Amino acid sequence: MSAILRLFILSLSLLISEADHQNLEESFSDRDWLTRFKAGGPPPNIVFILADDVGHADVGFTEGNHQTPTPNIDALAWDGIILNRFYTNPICTPTRSALLTGKYTFHTGMQSGVITPGTAWGLPLNFKLLPEYLKELNYSTTILGKWHLGSKNRSYLPGARGFDYHYGNYGPQLNYFNYGFGTNNLTGRDFYENGYQVPQNCTNNHYYPDLILEKFEQVIHNADPRKPFYIHFATTLTHATGEWNGTTTLVNILETMPGYSSRPAVTALNDTFINRRRQTSSIQALDEQVRRIRLALTYKGVINNTIIVFQSDNGPVTRIFGTIAQGGTNYGSSWPLRMFKQTMFEGGVRAPAFIWSPRFRRAGRYTNQLFHVTDWLPTLYQAAGGNVSTLVGLDGVSQLKSLVTGRKIIHRTDIPINIDNSRTKFVNKTEKNPQYGVIWLHNITGILYKLVGGSVFNDSYAGWERTEGTTAANPMTTPTAVSVQCNGVEGVEKAGSTPCRPWSAACLFDLTNDPCELNNLALNKTGILSILQSLLAAYNSTSVPSVANSTVDPASVVNGWWVPWQDPEPVWVSPPCAPFNPSSAS
Repeated sequence: MSAILRLFILSLSLLISEADHQNLEESFSDRDWLTRFKAGGPPPNIVFILADDVGHADVGFTEGNHQTPTPNIDALAWDGIILNRFYTNPICTPTRSALLTGKYTFHTGMQSGVITPGTAWGLPLNFKLLPEYLKELNYSTTILGKWHLGSKNRSYLPGARGFDYHYGNYGPQLNYFNYGFGTNNLTGRDFYENGYQVPQNCTNNHYYPDLILEKFEQVIHNADPRKPFYIHFATTLTHATGEWNGTTTLVNILETMPGYSSRPAVTALNDTFINRRRQTSSIQALDEQVRRIRLALTYKGVINNTIIVFQSDNGPVTRIFGTIAQGGTNYGSSWPLRMFKQTMFEGGVRAPAFIWSPRFRRAGRYTNQLFHVTDWLPTLYQAAGGNVSTLVGLDGVSQLKSLVTGRKIIHRTDIPINIDNSRTKFVNKTEKNPQYGVIWLHNITGILYKLVGGSVFNDSYAGWERTEGTTAANPMTTPTAVSVQCNGVEGVEKAGSTPCRPWSAACLFDLTNDPCELNNLALNKTGILSILQSLLAAYNSTSVPSVANSTVDPASVVNGWWVPWQDPEPVWVSPPCAPFNPSSAS
């Protein structure tokens, strides 16, 4: 962190009242919390379930959604600690980068866009990742599913970044049966095991979400009980698949299985909402993954010494998203939050998340404390027995103390969601229009304020989208303790307020009293606006250029496979194998 930024944040801290100082001192009076946590057992196993494009309204525990019941996800959430103010980046590659590095993406060059297969960029190699830290604590490390942090050569693959074992895909999405992905008139298979191509006869076109789930069960079954493990379960659910139509268009398709599409919650939606039905079927598959993950840990006898984290990587892709982006869609929902994936609004970055473990003394609760995706690295490192004081240069902060003790401890007072200075205006691509978002906690009033600005898609839409199949009269929800209360008419900007059009001018919101971002306060709270703009400028002064590259190299596909084409050995072919049998995976 630069001296300028430290000085600015220090100046903000002077706003803390005397009562706040007293509360802060009291919150740190429990000096032996970490000793007692460590005495609760050996270093805990960690299972990190990273869902893909799951919206705020796509799980049951957030809004009590009847349309998409997720009983297994909900059971863990309500028995654990729901992170009600959990924030990510607005798209997946940056979020995955922030999670594994513990650093804001504008500090790593990962702030702009997602990695398309065949593009020669990735998470820079000079950054140490979470699995590398955990290996130093004697953890075994596994990643199952989606990587999406670079594959131009083998130095960028999971095996070179701290993971002992990888089984899954390198790119953003894939066909759930043949594991192919297409873009820019190129198409290829993207399914690897520890850098080796997995041939078709090894999998028999098995449904991909079930395939990586069965591999999880196998990994747990074979785990050495004397050695703690970290499993990064990066499911592709509920992301749509990517199909190249052979001409000019990437077609996103929702692929599911009868075992999920025939469930009552899915069939209850009529054919008018056929695409939302496919989405709910995908959500059922995700809930089944969580159920069987918990069962596998239980049968192994390690559940009582395991931490389970669940989060989405960003907001959902919705029907309107597909229309604006001129591509397919997977009909997710962030209602009643504003907007969706790829935007700085709450619907794009306030993600469903929770942490669960019998090792936490006070569970079965929720917290409204600010929690950012970069906080996972120091939090989990400390839970694993690491000394967080040795972590140098991270942006994330350990939130373990508040999770373990149940105390309200202010670990962070702001979140720079992202700063992307490479963005341009939609009409004039040569004119820069940086995209940014920052959240700040007012230390006297306790109000969360948020600043949003810059380009949004085609610079024409910044609204809300009700969950398909629901109405104001029939929202298909039963409010929960963490349901969002808009404090205004849902999906409508407050009468008399300044319309929020971030591509033209910055927008300011009071998230505490206006979580649905209905009332733009930029012209009414000029003092607060100035504070957030100064905070943004301080962070921007520490940003580094983006390393993103959008050029797809045709050499990246070899014999129908996406490969690490810039590596001296781009192709590692697996030895012959017996045809895949699901019963052999457990």
